[in-house]
Amino acid sequence: MSGAKTKAFVGIDAGTTGCTVMIFDERGIALGHGYEEYPCVSPNPGWSEQDVEAVWAGICSASRQAVAKANLPPEAYQSIGLSSQRGTFMMLDEQKRPLANSIVWNCGRALKYQQTMAEQILPEEHHLHTGMQLSPLWVAAKICWLRDNEPELFEKTRWFANGQEFFLHRLGAEEWVTDPASLTLNGMMEIRKLDWSDRILSICGITRDRLPPVGIPSGVAGVVSKAASEATGFPVGVTLCRGAGDQQCAAIGAGVIKQGMAEFTVGTSGVMVAHLDSLDRIKGRNLWWGGHGVPHAWNIEGAAFSLGACLKWWRNNLGRNELEESDRIGRSPYSIMVEQAGKSPPGAKGLIFHSFLSSQVTPYYDAASRGGFLGVGLYHDRQDMIRALLEGCSHEMKMVVDSFQSDIDGGISDFRLTGGGTKSNGFVQIMTDIIGKPSRVTRERECTVLGAAILGAFGSGAFRSIDEAVDAMVKVEAEFEPNRKNENLYTDQHEIYRGLYEAIAGGGQYQRLADFAARYH
Repeated sequence: MSGAKTKAFVGIDAGTTGCTVMIFDERGIALGHGYEEYPCVSPNPGWSEQDVEAVWAGICSASRQAVAKANLPPEAYQSIGLSSQRGTFMMLDEQKRPLANSIVWNCGRALKYQQTMAEQILPEEHHLHTGMQLSPLWVAAKICWLRDNEPELFEKTRWFANGQEFFLHRLGAEEWVTDPASLTLNGMMEIRKLDWSDRILSICGITRDRLPPVGIPSGVAGVVSKAASEATGFPVGVTLCRGAGDQQCAAIGAGVIKQGMAEFTVGTSGVMVAHLDSLDRIKGRNLWWGGHGVPHAWNIEGAAFSLGACLKWWRNNLGRNELEESDRIGRSPYSIMVEQAGKSPPGAKGLIFHSFLSSQVTPYYDAASRGGFLGVGLYHDRQDMIRALLEGCSHEMKMVVDSFQSDIDGGISDFRLTGGGTKSNGFVQIMTDIIGKPSRVTRERECTVLGAAILGAFGSGAFRSIDEAVDAMVKVEAEFEPNRKNENLYTDQHEIYRGLYEAIAGGGQYQRLADFAARYH
């Protein structure tokens, strides 16, 4: 058992495909880890929902695992910070009980509401007002869809809530408050005020009294209740703090708290976040802007919504060989996939994979687009397909990185890669080669959950500032340089990758395919 003098800070990341819980000491060293997977369901093509109770059960299971592994005395626990999915929302009754499954951030049910909303607010005006491009993937469009397509559920809903405030409530929080860093993918915030936008709420047909008020990340929300203690294993009375949205937590966990710094989280989705001293630093419109996990600050973001999901899709549907090898030698199937990809040459013999399995986000914001292998020949084998999959994900990342370089005054000078997808050096090298920019990898790859723990540590008073907490708990472990031998190859491949996308999308074929799937599902 660790000594009683150890101070323990808990981070909870209630993600899309599973919950990670980690316990850290004051130097950012992991003391305990737990993970529990849970599913999304798709009752119709393009839809994505989640059983709220299944997510809560996952949080509890992962928490018990982490507590057991840490094996700390109760007095060691100082705080809990929460990271949650942004853009996933719940419909709750007066007692804050779920009335239905949550609607997940990548759900495409409201595709037609982009045009509906554009009739009430011009897309350019919406971007400047909310920080977000007008998109049917944000919460606002889905609330409009509920209003028009499920009016009974819409009327019954007392609270439209995010995971941040709901799961803190289940843990015992007395405060029913959200924060700007958890609201980015809602598309319902007035960006300069970092508060709800009454104009957008009016378009949705709701008022502020159906939403939690907006506080700040790291704010104290309450303490762990007896019931939550029994469910999770955390001691009664541990301080609960608002963390932030998952990507803002990842930025803090990667140390991205100064101008010129950015990190790209390679998880189920891939999201890149850069720190903004001021909204006046923005000089383009390819990205979106939100509240940072640092209170009263902003960040700027872009995304590739299916990066890790592409690898999981392969594992679940085509990965029998990798799964069998994983069982045989006791290694992750993903590490075996990367090893197999290494047996195919850079460029995968001309095979290209488009990674848009749940839409293309930055820079095209094309909700109807889908993925696919292009250029398949009889001479391609399984190793080429896996290499093309990894390269395709990296090319979509490059489109995002290029948007940051063009849209921010001064660009990006310190680029970091984080998340589960960076656990393989082979995959990190492919990303670095294709992006064409040096990258740094932090010691703790699970930056999202570390960022949540840092916000809890600061909020509970263990550190005087977020800067001090980051200095103590975040360390860079490795640096990668692009392999210049592959520079011309990947430049040519990227032009083809992007050109093929534009040819298909520009001809309206993705939309035709989406309409076809809706008719014949």
